[in-house]
Amino acid sequence: MVVILVLLLVFSLGSSAEASPQKNNVSGTKRVQSTSGGSSDVRENIRCHIEQLEEDVALQIGREKVAFNALLADFYRSNDFSPVWVKRSQITELLEAIKSVEADGLSPQDYHLDGIQEFYDDAPSSPFLKARYELLLTDAMFKMSYHLLHGKVDPEKIDSNWNLSKGENGNGLVGSLGNALAGDSLSAVISTFRPSHPKYTSLKEGLARYRYIAAGGGWMSIPDGPTIKEPGQYDDRMPALRRRLEITGEIEEFALVDTSYASSALLYSNELMDAVKRFQARLGLDVDGAVGPKTLRALNVPVSRRIDQIRLNLDRYRWFIQKLEPTFLLVNIAGFTVQYVENWNYRWGSRVIVGEPYWKTPVFKADMQYIIFNPSWNVPPGILRKEALPAIKNNTGYLARNGLQVIDRSGRVVNPASINWASYSASSLPYRLRQPPGTRNALGRVKFMFPNKHLVYLHDTPSKHLFDKSTRAFSHGCIRLQNPLELAEILLGWGEDDVQDVIAAGKTRTVHLPQRIPIFLVYLTALVENDEVLFRDDVYDRDEAVLSALKEPYPYKTVESCTF
Repeated sequence: MVVILVLLLVFSLGSSAEASPQKNNVSGTKRVQSTSGGSSDVRENIRCHIEQLEEDVALQIGREKVAFNALLADFYRSNDFSPVWVKRSQITELLEAIKSVEADGLSPQDYHLDGIQEFYDDAPSSPFLKARYELLLTDAMFKMSYHLLHGKVDPEKIDSNWNLSKGENGNGLVGSLGNALAGDSLSAVISTFRPSHPKYTSLKEGLARYRYIAAGGGWMSIPDGPTIKEPGQYDDRMPALRRRLEITGEIEEFALVDTSYASSALLYSNELMDAVKRFQARLGLDVDGAVGPKTLRALNVPVSRRIDQIRLNLDRYRWFIQKLEPTFLLVNIAGFTVQYVENWNYRWGSRVIVGEPYWKTPVFKADMQYIIFNPSWNVPPGILRKEALPAIKNNTGYLARNGLQVIDRSGRVVNPASINWASYSASSLPYRLRQPPGTRNALGRVKFMFPNKHLVYLHDTPSKHLFDKSTRAFSHGCIRLQNPLELAEILLGWGEDDVQDVIAAGKTRTVHLPQRIPIFLVYLTALVENDEVLFRDDVYDRDEAVLSALKEPYPYKTVESCTF
Protein backbone atom coordinates (compact mmCIF):
# COMPACT_ATOMS: atom_id res chain seq x y z
CA MET A 1 0.00 0.00 0.00
CA VAL A 2 2.99 2.31 0.53
CA VAL A 3 3.72 2.06 -3.20
CA ILE A 4 0.13 3.01 -4.01
CA LEU A 5 0.28 6.03 -1.68
CA VAL A 6 3.50 7.20 -3.31
CA LEU A 7 2.02 6.82 -6.78
CA LEU A 8 -1.12 8.65 -5.89
CA LEU A 9 0.83 11.51 -4.40
CA VAL A 10 2.49 12.14 -7.77
CA PHE A 11 -0.89 12.47 -9.52
CA SER A 12 -2.08 15.94 -10.52
CA LEU A 13 -2.46 17.26 -6.99
CA GLY A 14 -1.25 20.81 -7.57
CA SER A 15 0.79 22.45 -4.81
CA SER A 16 2.60 20.64 -2.00
CA ALA A 17 1.21 20.00 1.49
CA GLU A 18 3.08 23.09 2.76
CA ALA A 19 0.99 25.39 0.57
CA SER A 20 -1.94 27.23 2.05
CA PRO A 21 -5.38 25.56 1.82
CA GLN A 22 -6.62 28.30 -0.50
CA LYS A 23 -3.85 27.70 -3.07
CA ASN A 24 -3.44 23.94 -2.87
CA ASN A 25 -6.02 23.14 -5.50
CA VAL A 26 -6.02 20.05 -7.70
CA SER A 27 -4.23 20.94 -10.91
CA GLY A 28 -6.59 21.24 -13.84
CA THR A 29 -9.65 20.39 -11.74
CA LYS A 30 -12.86 22.39 -11.58
CA ARG A 31 -13.55 23.70 -8.11
CA VAL A 32 -16.40 21.66 -6.61
CA GLN A 33 -19.09 24.04 -5.40
CA SER A 34 -20.57 23.33 -1.98
CA THR A 35 -24.19 24.02 -1.02
CA SER A 36 -25.93 24.09 2.32
CA GLY A 37 -24.28 20.71 2.95
CA GLY A 38 -21.01 22.63 3.41
CA SER A 39 -21.93 24.12 6.76
CA SER A 40 -19.07 25.09 9.03
CA ASP A 41 -19.83 22.21 11.41
CA VAL A 42 -19.56 19.61 8.65
CA ARG A 43 -16.41 21.24 7.30
CA GLU A 44 -14.83 21.28 10.72
CA ASN A 45 -15.65 17.59 11.17
CA ILE A 46 -14.08 16.84 7.79
CA ARG A 47 -11.03 18.85 8.85
CA CYS A 48 -10.88 16.93 12.13
CA HIS A 49 -11.07 13.57 10.36
CA ILE A 50 -8.35 14.62 7.90
CA GLU A 51 -6.06 15.71 10.72
CA GLN A 52 -6.49 12.32 12.36
CA LEU A 53 -5.78 10.62 9.06
CA GLU A 54 -2.52 12.50 8.76
CA GLU A 55 -1.55 11.45 12.27
CA ASP A 56 -2.40 7.78 11.81
CA VAL A 57 -2.16 6.25 8.32
CA ALA A 58 -4.06 3.16 9.50
CA LEU A 59 -7.05 5.17 10.71
CA GLN A 60 -10.58 4.21 9.70
CA ILE A 61 -13.66 6.28 9.05
CA GLY A 62 -16.24 4.51 11.19
CA ARG A 63 -15.61 0.80 10.60
CA GLU A 64 -14.16 1.23 7.12
CA LYS A 65 -10.55 1.62 6.19
CA VAL A 66 -9.57 4.71 4.24
CA ALA A 67 -6.73 3.49 2.10
CA PHE A 68 -5.54 6.70 0.48
CA ASN A 69 -5.25 8.96 3.50
CA ALA A 70 -2.70 11.36 2.04
CA LEU A 71 -4.77 11.64 -1.14
CA LEU A 72 -7.90 12.50 0.80
CA ALA A 73 -6.05 15.09 2.85
CA ASP A 74 -4.77 16.90 -0.24
CA PHE A 75 -8.09 16.65 -2.03
CA TYR A 76 -10.15 18.12 0.80
CA ARG A 77 -7.54 20.73 1.65
CA SER A 78 -7.77 21.91 -1.96
CA ASN A 79 -11.54 22.34 -1.45
CA ASP A 80 -11.25 24.08 1.93
CA PHE A 81 -12.66 20.90 3.57
CA SER A 82 -16.08 21.52 2.04
CA PRO A 83 -18.33 18.54 1.20
CA VAL A 84 -18.26 17.63 -2.47
CA TRP A 85 -21.03 15.00 -2.53
CA VAL A 86 -23.89 17.44 -2.90
CA LYS A 87 -25.93 15.58 -5.55
CA ARG A 88 -27.79 12.42 -4.61
CA SER A 89 -27.76 11.39 -8.28
CA GLN A 90 -23.95 11.23 -8.17
CA ILE A 91 -24.03 9.07 -5.05
CA THR A 92 -26.46 6.78 -6.88
CA GLU A 93 -24.01 6.59 -9.79
CA LEU A 94 -21.17 5.76 -7.42
CA LEU A 95 -23.17 3.01 -5.72
CA GLU A 96 -23.96 1.43 -9.07
CA ALA A 97 -20.31 1.67 -10.10
CA ILE A 98 -19.22 0.00 -6.85
CA LYS A 99 -21.64 -2.86 -7.42
CA SER A 100 -20.45 -3.24 -11.03
CA VAL A 101 -16.85 -4.07 -10.10
CA GLU A 102 -17.91 -7.57 -9.11
CA ALA A 103 -17.97 -8.31 -12.84
CA ASP A 104 -14.27 -7.32 -12.89
CA GLY A 105 -13.44 -9.87 -10.22
CA LEU A 106 -13.17 -7.20 -7.51
CA SER A 107 -15.14 -7.12 -4.27
CA PRO A 108 -17.63 -4.26 -3.82
CA GLN A 109 -17.05 -4.53 -0.07
CA ASP A 110 -13.54 -3.16 -0.59
CA TYR A 111 -15.18 0.13 -1.52
CA HIS A 112 -17.35 0.59 1.59
CA LEU A 113 -20.51 -0.69 -0.07
CA ASP A 114 -22.35 -1.55 3.16
CA GLY A 115 -21.37 1.65 4.94
CA ILE A 116 -22.34 3.86 2.00
CA GLN A 117 -25.59 1.97 1.42
CA GLU A 118 -26.55 2.42 5.08
CA PHE A 119 -26.06 6.18 4.89
CA TYR A 120 -27.75 6.30 1.47
CA ASP A 121 -30.87 4.62 2.87
CA ASP A 122 -30.91 6.62 6.09
CA ALA A 123 -29.30 10.02 5.61
CA PRO A 124 -26.93 11.03 8.42
CA SER A 125 -28.19 13.81 10.64
CA SER A 126 -25.19 14.99 12.67
CA PRO A 127 -22.22 16.89 11.23
CA PHE A 128 -19.93 14.08 12.44
CA LEU A 129 -21.87 11.40 10.53
CA LYS A 130 -22.15 13.64 7.46
CA ALA A 131 -18.37 14.01 7.44
CA ARG A 132 -17.97 10.25 7.82
CA TYR A 133 -20.33 9.65 4.88
CA GLU A 134 -18.47 12.23 2.80
CA LEU A 135 -15.08 10.65 3.29
CA LEU A 136 -16.36 7.12 2.68
CA LEU A 137 -17.75 8.23 -0.68
CA THR A 138 -14.57 9.97 -1.77
CA ASP A 139 -12.28 7.20 -0.62
CA ALA A 140 -14.44 4.61 -2.40
CA MET A 141 -14.34 6.64 -5.61
CA PHE A 142 -10.57 7.11 -5.58
CA LYS A 143 -9.73 3.57 -4.51
CA MET A 144 -12.14 1.85 -6.92
CA SER A 145 -10.94 3.96 -9.86
CA TYR A 146 -7.31 3.27 -9.02
CA HIS A 147 -7.93 -0.48 -8.74
CA LEU A 148 -9.69 -0.54 -12.10
CA LEU A 149 -6.80 1.38 -13.62
CA HIS A 150 -3.86 -0.47 -12.04
CA GLY A 151 -5.24 -3.49 -10.14
CA LYS A 152 -5.94 -4.00 -6.46
CA VAL A 153 -2.88 -6.13 -5.78
CA ASP A 154 0.49 -4.36 -5.70
CA PRO A 155 2.59 -6.38 -8.22
CA GLU A 156 5.86 -5.21 -6.68
CA LYS A 157 4.92 -6.99 -3.45
CA ILE A 158 4.42 -10.19 -5.43
CA ASP A 159 7.60 -9.83 -7.50
CA SER A 160 10.25 -7.16 -6.94
CA ASN A 161 11.25 -7.41 -10.62
CA TRP A 162 8.01 -5.75 -11.71
CA ASN A 163 8.78 -2.36 -13.25
CA LEU A 164 5.44 -1.11 -14.57
CA SER A 165 3.83 0.41 -11.48
CA LYS A 166 4.70 3.97 -12.40
CA GLY A 167 3.07 4.93 -15.67
CA GLU A 168 1.46 7.87 -17.36
CA ASN A 169 -1.88 6.09 -17.35
CA GLY A 170 -2.24 7.00 -13.67
CA ASN A 171 -1.81 10.73 -14.19
CA GLY A 172 -4.97 12.78 -14.11
CA LEU A 173 -7.09 10.33 -12.11
CA VAL A 174 -7.74 12.84 -9.32
CA GLY A 175 -8.40 15.68 -11.71
CA SER A 176 -10.82 13.62 -13.79
CA LEU A 177 -12.81 12.54 -10.77
CA GLY A 178 -12.84 16.07 -9.38
CA ASN A 179 -14.19 17.36 -12.68
CA ALA A 180 -16.84 14.63 -12.66
CA LEU A 181 -18.06 15.77 -9.25
CA ALA A 182 -18.10 19.32 -10.54
CA GLY A 183 -20.52 18.47 -13.31
CA ASP A 184 -19.32 15.72 -15.66
CA SER A 185 -20.94 12.28 -15.68
CA LEU A 186 -19.39 10.43 -12.75
CA SER A 187 -20.19 6.95 -14.05
CA ALA A 188 -18.81 7.82 -17.49
CA VAL A 189 -15.55 9.06 -16.00
CA ILE A 190 -15.15 5.99 -13.76
CA SER A 191 -15.78 3.73 -16.76
CA THR A 192 -12.79 5.29 -18.55
CA PHE A 193 -10.49 3.77 -15.93
CA ARG A 194 -11.79 0.25 -16.58
CA PRO A 195 -9.70 -1.62 -19.19
CA SER A 196 -11.43 -1.89 -22.55
CA HIS A 197 -8.89 -4.14 -24.25
CA PRO A 198 -10.60 -7.16 -25.90
CA LYS A 199 -8.45 -9.62 -23.93
CA TYR A 200 -9.68 -8.14 -20.66
CA THR A 201 -13.33 -7.87 -21.65
CA SER A 202 -13.30 -11.44 -22.99
CA LEU A 203 -11.91 -12.74 -19.71
CA LYS A 204 -14.62 -10.81 -17.86
CA GLU A 205 -17.18 -12.63 -19.99
CA GLY A 206 -15.45 -15.87 -19.10
CA LEU A 207 -15.81 -15.02 -15.41
CA ALA A 208 -19.53 -14.49 -15.91
CA ARG A 209 -19.84 -17.88 -17.65
CA TYR A 210 -18.05 -19.73 -14.87
CA ARG A 211 -20.10 -17.97 -12.23
CA TYR A 212 -23.21 -19.08 -14.11
CA ILE A 213 -21.90 -22.64 -14.03
CA ALA A 214 -21.25 -22.31 -10.30
CA ALA A 215 -24.78 -21.01 -9.73
CA GLY A 216 -26.06 -24.15 -11.46
CA GLY A 217 -24.13 -26.40 -9.10
CA GLY A 218 -20.80 -26.64 -10.90
CA TRP A 219 -19.64 -30.15 -11.75
CA MET A 220 -19.08 -33.37 -9.86
CA SER A 221 -15.67 -34.99 -9.56
CA ILE A 222 -14.92 -37.95 -11.80
CA PRO A 223 -13.65 -40.94 -9.75
CA ASP A 224 -10.10 -42.20 -10.11
CA GLY A 225 -9.50 -45.26 -12.24
CA PRO A 226 -7.32 -46.71 -14.97
CA THR A 227 -6.31 -44.49 -17.89
CA ILE A 228 -8.89 -44.36 -20.67
CA LYS A 229 -6.71 -44.52 -23.75
CA GLU A 230 -8.70 -45.13 -26.91
CA PRO A 231 -12.21 -45.34 -28.38
CA GLY A 232 -13.99 -48.63 -27.78
CA GLN A 233 -13.07 -48.91 -24.11
CA TYR A 234 -15.85 -49.38 -21.58
CA ASP A 235 -15.77 -47.63 -18.23
CA ASP A 236 -18.38 -46.90 -15.55
CA ARG A 237 -17.17 -43.27 -15.48
CA MET A 238 -18.28 -42.45 -19.04
CA PRO A 239 -21.60 -40.78 -18.06
CA ALA A 240 -19.81 -38.58 -15.52
CA LEU A 241 -17.09 -37.69 -18.05
CA ARG A 242 -19.67 -36.80 -20.69
CA ARG A 243 -21.63 -34.61 -18.29
CA ARG A 244 -18.45 -32.85 -17.14
CA LEU A 245 -17.50 -31.97 -20.72
CA GLU A 246 -21.04 -30.85 -21.55
CA ILE A 247 -21.00 -28.33 -18.70
CA THR A 248 -17.91 -26.50 -19.97
CA GLY A 249 -18.87 -26.78 -23.62
CA GLU A 250 -16.44 -29.33 -25.05
CA ILE A 251 -19.57 -31.19 -26.12
CA GLU A 252 -21.81 -28.48 -27.49
CA GLU A 253 -25.24 -29.93 -26.86
CA PHE A 254 -26.22 -30.85 -23.32
CA ALA A 255 -27.27 -34.47 -23.25
CA LEU A 256 -29.09 -36.43 -20.61
CA VAL A 257 -26.83 -38.88 -18.85
CA ASP A 258 -28.08 -42.41 -19.25
CA THR A 259 -28.32 -43.72 -15.69
CA SER A 260 -29.40 -47.16 -16.84
CA TYR A 261 -25.73 -48.01 -17.52
CA ALA A 262 -26.53 -49.49 -20.89
CA SER A 263 -23.42 -50.59 -22.75
CA SER A 264 -23.54 -47.62 -25.14
CA ALA A 265 -23.48 -45.17 -22.21
CA LEU A 266 -20.27 -46.75 -20.90
CA LEU A 267 -18.43 -46.65 -24.23
CA TYR A 268 -15.55 -44.23 -24.85
CA SER A 269 -16.69 -43.05 -28.26
CA ASN A 270 -14.86 -41.05 -30.90
CA GLU A 271 -17.13 -38.11 -30.08
CA LEU A 272 -16.13 -38.25 -26.44
CA MET A 273 -12.43 -38.55 -27.28
CA ASP A 274 -12.66 -35.46 -29.52
CA ALA A 275 -14.26 -33.60 -26.62
CA VAL A 276 -11.43 -34.69 -24.30
CA LYS A 277 -8.89 -33.41 -26.85
CA ARG A 278 -10.66 -30.03 -26.94
CA PHE A 279 -10.52 -29.90 -23.16
CA GLN A 280 -6.83 -30.82 -23.13
CA ALA A 281 -6.05 -28.09 -25.67
CA ARG A 282 -7.88 -25.51 -23.54
CA LEU A 283 -5.88 -26.55 -20.48
CA GLY A 284 -2.51 -26.68 -22.23
CA LEU A 285 -2.16 -30.45 -21.73
CA ASP A 286 -0.84 -33.07 -24.11
CA VAL A 287 -3.62 -33.42 -26.69
CA ASP A 288 -3.72 -37.22 -26.91
CA GLY A 289 -7.34 -37.94 -25.97
CA ALA A 290 -6.24 -40.15 -23.09
CA VAL A 291 -7.94 -39.56 -19.74
CA GLY A 292 -4.97 -40.23 -17.46
CA PRO A 293 -4.05 -38.82 -14.04
CA LYS A 294 -3.08 -35.35 -15.27
CA THR A 295 -6.18 -34.86 -17.41
CA LEU A 296 -8.37 -36.24 -14.64
CA ARG A 297 -6.88 -33.80 -12.12
CA ALA A 298 -7.63 -30.93 -14.48
CA LEU A 299 -11.20 -32.12 -15.01
CA ASN A 300 -11.72 -32.30 -11.26
CA VAL A 301 -10.52 -28.81 -10.38
CA PRO A 302 -13.69 -27.30 -8.82
CA VAL A 303 -15.47 -24.44 -10.52
CA SER A 304 -14.80 -22.20 -7.50
CA ARG A 305 -11.08 -22.57 -8.10
CA ARG A 306 -11.47 -21.73 -11.78
CA ILE A 307 -13.42 -18.60 -10.81
CA ASP A 308 -10.62 -17.56 -8.48
CA GLN A 309 -8.09 -18.22 -11.23
CA ILE A 310 -9.96 -15.92 -13.60
CA ARG A 311 -10.33 -13.22 -10.93
CA LEU A 312 -6.65 -13.10 -10.07
CA ASN A 313 -5.67 -13.00 -13.74
CA LEU A 314 -8.06 -10.11 -14.38
CA ASP A 315 -6.05 -8.24 -11.75
CA ARG A 316 -2.82 -9.24 -13.48
CA TYR A 317 -4.22 -7.81 -16.71
CA ARG A 318 -4.95 -4.55 -14.90
CA TRP A 319 -1.27 -4.34 -13.95
CA PHE A 320 -0.18 -3.85 -17.57
CA ILE A 321 -2.96 -3.93 -20.15
CA GLN A 322 -3.53 -0.17 -20.26
CA LYS A 323 0.19 0.40 -20.66
CA LEU A 324 0.37 -1.56 -23.91
CA GLU A 325 1.36 0.39 -27.01
CA PRO A 326 -0.04 -0.23 -30.51
CA THR A 327 2.99 -2.37 -31.40
CA PHE A 328 4.49 -4.75 -28.86
CA LEU A 329 5.72 -8.25 -28.07
CA LEU A 330 4.12 -10.14 -25.22
CA VAL A 331 5.55 -13.28 -23.65
CA ASN A 332 3.19 -15.26 -21.43
CA ILE A 333 5.57 -17.21 -19.22
CA ALA A 334 2.90 -19.50 -17.79
CA GLY A 335 1.43 -20.13 -21.24
CA PHE A 336 4.80 -20.77 -22.96
CA THR A 337 3.86 -18.44 -25.82
CA VAL A 338 4.93 -15.19 -27.44
CA GLN A 339 2.81 -12.91 -29.60
CA TYR A 340 3.76 -9.96 -31.76
CA VAL A 341 1.07 -7.30 -32.23
CA GLU A 342 1.59 -4.57 -34.80
CA ASN A 343 -0.67 -1.50 -34.78
CA TRP A 344 -3.12 -3.43 -32.58
CA ASN A 345 -3.30 -6.31 -35.07
CA TYR A 346 -2.00 -9.79 -34.32
CA ARG A 347 0.94 -10.41 -36.64
CA TRP A 348 2.84 -13.45 -35.38
CA GLY A 349 3.03 -15.98 -32.56
CA SER A 350 5.15 -18.90 -31.48
CA ARG A 351 5.70 -21.47 -28.78
CA VAL A 352 8.47 -20.65 -26.34
CA ILE A 353 10.54 -22.37 -23.67
CA VAL A 354 10.94 -20.46 -20.40
CA GLY A 355 12.97 -20.86 -17.24
CA GLU A 356 12.54 -23.95 -15.13
CA PRO A 357 11.20 -23.32 -11.61
CA TYR A 358 14.74 -23.09 -10.20
CA TRP A 359 15.64 -20.49 -12.88
CA LYS A 360 12.39 -18.54 -13.08
CA THR A 361 11.96 -16.17 -16.00
CA PRO A 362 11.27 -12.75 -14.43
CA VAL A 363 8.30 -10.52 -15.19
CA PHE A 364 9.19 -7.06 -16.47
CA LYS A 365 8.98 -4.70 -19.43
CA ALA A 366 11.85 -3.57 -21.65
CA ASP A 367 12.49 -2.29 -25.18
CA MET A 368 13.84 -4.62 -27.86
CA GLN A 369 16.60 -2.73 -29.68
CA TYR A 370 18.66 -5.04 -31.89
CA ILE A 371 19.17 -8.58 -33.20
CA ILE A 372 22.41 -10.56 -33.20
CA PHE A 373 22.92 -13.22 -35.87
CA ASN A 374 25.39 -16.07 -35.26
CA PRO A 375 25.86 -15.02 -31.64
CA SER A 376 28.45 -16.25 -29.18
CA TRP A 377 27.19 -17.28 -25.79
CA ASN A 378 28.94 -16.05 -22.69
CA VAL A 379 27.99 -18.06 -19.62
CA PRO A 380 26.09 -15.60 -17.36
CA PRO A 381 27.09 -15.08 -13.71
CA GLY A 382 24.22 -17.10 -12.26
CA ILE A 383 24.91 -20.19 -14.34
CA LEU A 384 28.65 -19.81 -13.76
CA ARG A 385 28.17 -19.73 -9.99
CA LYS A 386 25.49 -22.37 -9.61
CA GLU A 387 26.32 -24.82 -12.36
CA ALA A 388 29.37 -24.33 -14.60
CA LEU A 389 32.19 -23.62 -12.11
CA PRO A 390 31.22 -26.44 -9.69
CA ALA A 391 31.08 -28.83 -12.67
CA ILE A 392 34.49 -27.67 -13.96
CA LYS A 393 36.07 -28.11 -10.54
CA ASN A 394 34.76 -31.65 -10.51
CA ASN A 395 35.89 -32.41 -14.08
CA THR A 396 37.33 -29.98 -16.62
CA GLY A 397 35.88 -32.20 -19.34
CA TYR A 398 32.68 -30.22 -18.76
CA LEU A 399 34.13 -27.48 -20.98
CA ALA A 400 34.74 -29.71 -24.00
CA ARG A 401 31.43 -31.50 -23.62
CA ASN A 402 29.63 -28.16 -23.80
CA GLY A 403 31.81 -26.57 -26.47
CA LEU A 404 33.05 -23.85 -24.10
CA GLN A 405 36.20 -21.78 -24.50
CA VAL A 406 38.02 -20.06 -21.64
CA ILE A 407 38.68 -16.38 -22.46
CA ASP A 408 40.99 -14.10 -20.46
CA ARG A 409 40.56 -10.38 -19.92
CA SER A 410 42.52 -9.63 -23.09
CA GLY A 411 40.14 -11.71 -25.17
CA ARG A 412 42.60 -14.57 -25.72
CA VAL A 413 41.62 -18.26 -25.59
CA VAL A 414 43.29 -19.95 -22.60
CA ASN A 415 44.11 -23.62 -22.12
CA PRO A 416 41.84 -24.74 -19.25
CA ALA A 417 44.48 -27.18 -18.03
CA SER A 418 46.71 -24.22 -17.15
CA ILE A 419 44.19 -22.86 -14.62
CA ASN A 420 43.96 -23.82 -10.95
CA TRP A 421 40.17 -23.85 -10.91
CA ALA A 422 39.95 -24.78 -7.21
CA SER A 423 41.49 -21.45 -6.22
CA TYR A 424 38.68 -19.36 -7.73
CA SER A 425 35.11 -18.54 -6.89
CA ALA A 426 32.64 -17.29 -9.46
CA SER A 427 33.17 -13.70 -8.32
CA SER A 428 36.99 -13.87 -8.41
CA LEU A 429 37.41 -15.85 -11.64
CA PRO A 430 39.45 -13.69 -14.09
CA TYR A 431 38.08 -15.56 -17.09
CA ARG A 432 34.81 -15.88 -18.93
CA LEU A 433 33.39 -18.96 -20.57
CA ARG A 434 32.32 -18.52 -24.18
CA GLN A 435 30.52 -20.78 -26.60
CA PRO A 436 31.42 -19.66 -30.16
CA PRO A 437 28.84 -19.45 -32.97
CA GLY A 438 27.83 -22.73 -34.53
CA THR A 439 25.37 -25.58 -34.48
CA ARG A 440 26.15 -26.40 -30.82
CA ASN A 441 25.66 -22.85 -29.59
CA ALA A 442 22.99 -22.66 -26.87
CA LEU A 443 21.57 -19.50 -28.46
CA GLY A 444 21.14 -21.06 -31.87
CA ARG A 445 21.55 -18.74 -34.84
CA VAL A 446 19.88 -15.56 -33.57
CA LYS A 447 19.07 -13.69 -30.38
CA PHE A 448 16.84 -10.68 -29.78
CA MET A 449 18.22 -8.10 -27.37
CA PHE A 450 16.27 -5.89 -24.97
CA PRO A 451 18.87 -4.72 -22.40
CA ASN A 452 17.82 -5.48 -18.83
CA LYS A 453 19.40 -6.18 -15.46
CA HIS A 454 18.33 -9.84 -15.57
CA LEU A 455 20.43 -10.65 -18.68
CA VAL A 456 17.31 -12.22 -20.18
CA TYR A 457 16.56 -12.20 -23.90
CA LEU A 458 14.79 -14.16 -26.67
CA HIS A 459 16.87 -16.55 -28.72
CA ASP A 460 16.99 -19.57 -31.01
CA THR A 461 17.91 -23.03 -29.68
CA PRO A 462 19.30 -26.24 -31.13
CA SER A 463 16.98 -28.26 -28.85
CA LYS A 464 13.92 -28.10 -31.11
CA HIS A 465 12.38 -31.32 -29.79
CA LEU A 466 11.46 -29.63 -26.50
CA PHE A 467 8.82 -27.53 -28.26
CA ASP A 468 6.71 -30.65 -28.61
CA LYS A 469 6.23 -30.75 -24.84
CA SER A 470 3.06 -29.25 -23.37
CA THR A 471 4.95 -27.87 -20.35
CA ARG A 472 8.03 -26.02 -21.57
CA ALA A 473 9.98 -24.79 -18.54
CA PHE A 474 13.50 -25.97 -19.37
CA SER A 475 15.74 -22.92 -19.71
CA HIS A 476 17.93 -20.98 -17.29
CA GLY A 477 15.61 -17.97 -17.48
CA CYS A 478 15.90 -16.77 -21.08
CA ILE A 479 13.12 -17.38 -23.60
CA ARG A 480 13.79 -19.82 -26.42
CA LEU A 481 11.75 -19.35 -29.61
CA GLN A 482 10.41 -22.12 -31.78
CA ASN A 483 10.44 -20.02 -34.97
CA PRO A 484 12.95 -17.21 -34.36
CA LEU A 485 13.90 -16.59 -37.98
CA GLU A 486 10.29 -15.74 -38.81
CA LEU A 487 10.34 -13.09 -36.12
CA ALA A 488 13.63 -11.66 -37.39
CA GLU A 489 12.19 -11.34 -40.90
CA ILE A 490 9.10 -9.52 -39.61
CA LEU A 491 10.90 -7.13 -37.26
CA LEU A 492 13.57 -6.18 -39.81
CA GLY A 493 11.32 -6.21 -42.86
CA TRP A 494 13.64 -8.71 -44.53
CA GLY A 495 12.88 -11.61 -46.81
CA GLU A 496 13.65 -15.20 -45.91
CA ASP A 497 16.68 -15.25 -48.23
CA ASP A 498 18.13 -12.14 -46.57
CA VAL A 499 18.10 -13.82 -43.18
CA GLN A 500 19.51 -17.09 -44.53
CA ASP A 501 22.36 -15.28 -46.27
CA VAL A 502 23.43 -13.57 -43.05
CA ILE A 503 23.33 -16.87 -41.15
CA ALA A 504 25.19 -18.74 -43.88
CA ALA A 505 28.04 -16.21 -43.69
CA GLY A 506 28.77 -17.61 -40.24
CA LYS A 507 29.98 -14.29 -38.84
CA THR A 508 28.47 -12.56 -35.84
CA ARG A 509 26.45 -9.58 -37.01
CA THR A 510 24.39 -7.05 -35.06
CA VAL A 511 21.41 -5.41 -36.78
CA HIS A 512 19.47 -2.62 -35.05
CA LEU A 513 15.70 -2.56 -35.39
CA PRO A 514 14.14 0.30 -37.37
CA GLN A 515 12.46 1.32 -34.10
CA ARG A 516 12.46 0.01 -30.55
CA ILE A 517 9.67 -2.42 -29.74
CA PRO A 518 8.35 -2.77 -26.18
CA ILE A 519 8.34 -6.32 -24.89
CA PHE A 520 6.27 -7.41 -21.91
CA LEU A 521 7.14 -10.55 -19.98
CA VAL A 522 3.99 -11.44 -18.02
CA TYR A 523 2.56 -14.40 -16.17
CA LEU A 524 -1.04 -15.33 -17.00
CA THR A 525 -2.67 -18.62 -15.97
CA ALA A 526 -6.13 -17.74 -17.34
CA LEU A 527 -6.84 -15.97 -20.62
CA VAL A 528 -9.22 -16.10 -23.57
CA GLU A 529 -8.50 -17.10 -27.16
CA ASN A 530 -11.25 -17.42 -29.78
CA ASP A 531 -13.94 -16.96 -27.10
CA GLU A 532 -12.63 -19.90 -25.08
CA VAL A 533 -11.22 -19.55 -21.57
CA LEU A 534 -7.79 -21.15 -21.45
CA PHE A 535 -6.25 -22.26 -18.16
CA ARG A 536 -2.56 -22.90 -17.63
CA ASP A 537 -0.65 -24.61 -14.85
CA ASP A 538 0.85 -22.33 -12.25
CA VAL A 539 4.39 -23.54 -12.98
CA TYR A 540 6.04 -21.05 -10.61
CA ASP A 541 3.40 -21.30 -7.84
CA ARG A 542 2.56 -17.60 -8.06
CA ASP A 543 -1.24 -17.69 -8.17
CA GLU A 544 -1.83 -18.19 -4.46
CA ALA A 545 0.02 -15.04 -3.42
CA VAL A 546 -2.01 -12.91 -5.86
CA LEU A 547 -5.30 -14.53 -4.83
CA SER A 548 -4.55 -14.06 -1.14
CA ALA A 549 -3.79 -10.36 -1.67
CA LEU A 550 -6.89 -9.96 -3.86
CA LYS A 551 -9.11 -11.47 -1.17
CA GLU A 552 -7.42 -9.73 1.74
CA PRO A 553 -10.01 -7.70 3.66
CA TYR A 554 -9.20 -4.27 4.97
CA PRO A 555 -8.97 -4.28 8.79
CA TYR A 556 -10.81 -1.63 10.72
CA LYS A 557 -10.90 0.17 14.04
CA THR A 558 -13.39 2.64 15.47
CA VAL A 559 -12.74 6.38 15.26
CA GLU A 560 -13.59 8.64 18.17
CA SER A 561 -15.92 11.56 17.53
CA CYS A 562 -14.41 14.89 16.62
CA THR A 563 -15.18 17.58 19.22
CA PHE A 564 -14.57 21.30 19.20
